[in-house]
Amino acid sequence: MRRNDSRLRPALLLALALFGADCGDDAICSPGALSACFLADGSLGAQQCSADGTAFGACAPVASGARRGCEHLGQACCPALPEELVAGCDAAASQANDAACDDFLASANAVDLCTGGPGEGGAPVVPYGPSCAGLLDACCAALPAQLREACHATGFRGNEQLCHEFLESDAKDNGFCAGVDPAAESCGYLSERCCPSLPEGARERCAALAGEADAARCLDYLGGAADAGRCPRLAPDEPFSAAPCEALLDTCCATLEPELAVECDLAAMSGVHARCEAFTGSIRAFGLCLDSDGAGGGGDDCGDTSSDVDNCGFCGNVCGDQHATPSCAAGRCSLACDLGHADCDGEPANGCEADVEGDADNCGACGNTCSARHGAATCVAGACEVACDAGYADCDGDAFTGCEVALASDPFNCGACGNDCAGGLCDAGECAPGATSLASGLAVPSALAVDDSALYLVGFQHAGGIAVRVDKLSGGATCLANGAPPGVVGCSADRFEDIALLGADAIVTGSSGVLRYPLSGGAAIPLTTAIPDPWAVVTDGSDVWFTSLSQGGIYRVDALTSGQRAQEITGVFSEPGGTLASDAEHLYWSRSDGTVVKLRKDGTERRQIASGQVVDTTNLTPHTLAVDAEHVFWSSPNGFVFRLAKDGADLTVLADDQPNPAGIAVDPGDGGAVYWASRVGSIRKVPKAGGAVTTLAVGQLDAIAIAVDEAFVYWATRAGDVRKIAK
Repeated sequence: MRRNDSRLRPALLLALALFGADCGDDAICSPGALSACFLADGSLGAQQCSADGTAFGACAPVASGARRGCEHLGQACCPALPEELVAGCDAAASQANDAACDDFLASANAVDLCTGGPGEGGAPVVPYGPSCAGLLDACCAALPAQLREACHATGFRGNEQLCHEFLESDAKDNGFCAGVDPAAESCGYLSERCCPSLPEGARERCAALAGEADAARCLDYLGGAADAGRCPRLAPDEPFSAAPCEALLDTCCATLEPELAVECDLAAMSGVHARCEAFTGSIRAFGLCLDSDGAGGGGDDCGDTSSDVDNCGFCGNVCGDQHATPSCAAGRCSLACDLGHADCDGEPANGCEADVEGDADNCGACGNTCSARHGAATCVAGACEVACDAGYADCDGDAFTGCEVALASDPFNCGACGNDCAGGLCDAGECAPGATSLASGLAVPSALAVDDSALYLVGFQHAGGIAVRVDKLSGGATCLANGAPPGVVGCSADRFEDIALLGADAIVTGSSGVLRYPLSGGAAIPLTTAIPDPWAVVTDGSDVWFTSLSQGGIYRVDALTSGQRAQEITGVFSEPGGTLASDAEHLYWSRSDGTVVKLRKDGTERRQIASGQVVDTTNLTPHTLAVDAEHVFWSSPNGFVFRLAKDGADLTVLADDQPNPAGIAVDPGDGGAVYWASRVGSIRKVPKAGGAVTTLAVGQLDAIAIAVDEAFVYWATRAGDVRKIAK
């Protein structure tokens, strides 16, 4: 036996990386078997072994059947899970969010839990480790929707290394699950639960590594063990089905230096013929394990490996001839594929395994997957064909997206492809009453206000600004400055930013200062022109407060007197901008750094009530902050709608995962709802007390400004369309 030489290890590992762990000329998996895998969106899918056992198919979503909801999860799935996962399942079920519960169930199904499969009932042979169990039990339920699905998928896969990375990078780095830290338990889990379950030899080397109490090394080992199907393991262990794996573990791994021996153990414990054969061939190429039996060529010298298709690069590495003409040059396999076939998995050992004329996972070319989304997909002569399930349709004509449209609910294809509900919702294939158009051509709006009879809209465009009154019933628009229609050049050369109503007048900010217009139309009274670029504005009938896009702070002027010098009331340096809201005694100021500040109207008793929030510097509307009798509300561009008590207590997320909210409005008083516009086209609401989000209108591209009265929600789009819909 040749003595091991640690100096060979870097080159050996490079060889393993170059030649891969899945080369070989025999089966690499059990025909028809499923293996867990990650989809592009981070959710857990499954890939199926081919009929000849030589390749895995593309990663595909797990068929979850009918949506079953939280009641089914809590009653049928949670009690059947391994003990260490029950708490996380109960937490998911208790949230009463059926979509989240169905996602949890689908992730469990992907690893054969809660399906009646091998993991159903009884304790697992090797339980889930602390990082994955901790992720599922104490973290996933606390995450927003865009992270929760990936959290479930990662946790159920059981790879401790991946679970730890998700917890640190995806959860904690985004401010979630700060109190969850199971990494310190990794070596204990490895020593007490994982190592004892391993075959002799590997068991002792595993225990030695665990004894070093290095959490990073333990996590690394557990990652490899999970990939080898060892820890966790839900079903009883099976004898090695591949002779090269048994020979590798019995006669080779123990002869290697410790770090390489661990790599050898993990390859052997995988039970995959090709992986064990490739590992054996690679180390023999460096003069190691030459006396061991099994794979790798069957002798000490297989001849010239530079051009031999049966020993290409190293002994036993076969360039496959399945639907291919193989060659070997400079120790690397090259394949000439038969017409209609391709080497899609990049593994020369199984030749050109993919039938691109009939393989729905590689239809016409490698990686072209015919989507079975809501339908049955086939590949015919290299082209995808799809037969849609009842209630679904392929409206975009692209078979690669499957039957992408639900005809019962899609407002752009309601009941049939192309049937547009014009802003209304689609219910059971029928268009519900949609939004009513009031006016158009009023681009580009920045703010709306409403009284009993009309809407008041301000904004600007290249040719001039708009400050208009829009009748609630007729939709007729007239300029506040003169009572005439705005025309193609707007109402004036001014740029208008915000508006607040004051009895029979409107207070408007813009490039000419802070102006007071009569609502019935007429010349403006300039309250102040001393502060450039005034922006957000509020008033209480006697005074007016505003911010500036050029100068920091909050400014106050009298509501009735013209030509004033504005008073800055905060007395602190601040970045320009910031939105405003007010109640009887206080102002609420969302500063440009995202902090929310409360102060009395004379500038005293100023204090921060919320830490820095994500702000959108491209937002055209100052109306992202609103108040009612008890709370402050705001939206953020990263998709959240918040509620905060006016004393700064009890910050609550009312809605998350909302696409780019741009403006906010609230019903007065304690009850009612919060409303927001989304630049990607929806108008939505949520109860102030919390609850389900309701979509009122869709298809409202670049909706910016929003306002409400007792019966309707009003909004304006960037294109200048003004619309309303019943609450």
